[in-house]
Amino acid sequence: MTTQNIETIIGRRNDIEYLRIIAVLLLIPFHCAMVFFSYEPFYVKSTHSHPLLDYFVLFLSPWHMPLLFLIAGMSSCYSLQKRIWKQYLLERTKRLLIPFLFGIFVIVPPQPFIAYLRHYPDPSLVDFLKQYFFHIQGDFTGYTGSFTPAHLWFILYLYFFSIISVPLFLLVKKHSEIIASYLSKRGLLLLYPIIIGLAEQLPSISSKNPFYYYTYFFIGYLIASHPQIEQSINNEKAVVLSLGVLTMITYLLLIKTSFNFEKYSYLDVSFYILRKFNAWFWLMWILGYGKKILNFQSRWLPYASKMSYPFYILHQTVIIILAYYVVQWQTNIWAQFFSLVILSFIFTIAIYHFLVRKYKLCRLVFGVTDRKILGI
Repeated sequence: MTTQNIETIIGRRNDIEYLRIIAVLLLIPFHCAMVFFSYEPFYVKSTHSHPLLDYFVLFLSPWHMPLLFLIAGMSSCYSLQKRIWKQYLLERTKRLLIPFLFGIFVIVPPQPFIAYLRHYPDPSLVDFLKQYFFHIQGDFTGYTGSFTPAHLWFILYLYFFSIISVPLFLLVKKHSEIIASYLSKRGLLLLYPIIIGLAEQLPSISSKNPFYYYTYFFIGYLIASHPQIEQSINNEKAVVLSLGVLTMITYLLLIKTSFNFEKYSYLDVSFYILRKFNAWFWLMWILGYGKKILNFQSRWLPYASKMSYPFYILHQTVIIILAYYVVQWQTNIWAQFFSLVILSFIFTIAIYHFLVRKYKLCRLVFGVTDRKILGI
């Protein structure tokens, strides 16, 4: 039995843990940059912006959330290898549904409330709560102060993806050898972004298309279902880095030069395909080099691994509360941005360290388990 198989059976994939931790930690600078981003609204917006922060957001956006769903799919595969499907469903409910419900009523509301402050000069908390819970608008972003799952949409999607996928997961597990013999072929790796792009054309909920993200989740499961499939991706890591850099440069140049193509025109479709392949190239490179350089143990890994999920739940609310005050500082954009990043890291980690991890009820509502589990 190979080392990779042993790691998979016991659920210890340090490289996947590191990638998940890094992806979650990147959310701090990403959402801090959204406060200054030129192209989209947010709960708090600064009057300042900068091209470098725009590029940072545009660089991360195509592949960052897909990476989290891809890792979650891989983690589901490892989880089902060490428990029966009923145990898996119970674990998913405890780990995902309970924190989501807690977050919706306790963690999330400060974000739309601060957005509400921007639109109503003399706000009342009672008025906000009445319209927040009883007059739900169609736009679930919450940027105007209306009801929103905010960043917890990821957890809600992940819970439903996990529940509905069990029969399909078990089918893949039963026929993993046959599936791997086809999916590990080099040419088929380039079909994935086409399938992903087609899935995104299906109906969406707000701006978060469940079909699009489910495709990444299921592909993650397929990758982890057999070492041969993952190895086929690892073999291409050098090539896809070059392709990822090339397509990313093209993508950023087109975005920043305000290229506007007629919808469904040849150029519009070509640009769309470019973005899907760009995201896939970066994901292949991240998985390939992650396996190569991050497959080691460290003293802080268990702590960081357990912290990453509460960190995800807490981080955006911490950012929005701090940003409300930071953007009012009479200083330059970089002082505001880096202060917001540093303070957000400090407060989020402090809340986990001194509150969440110390009390059993807090661990329950934040989905912290006493044993190591790979996936959010």
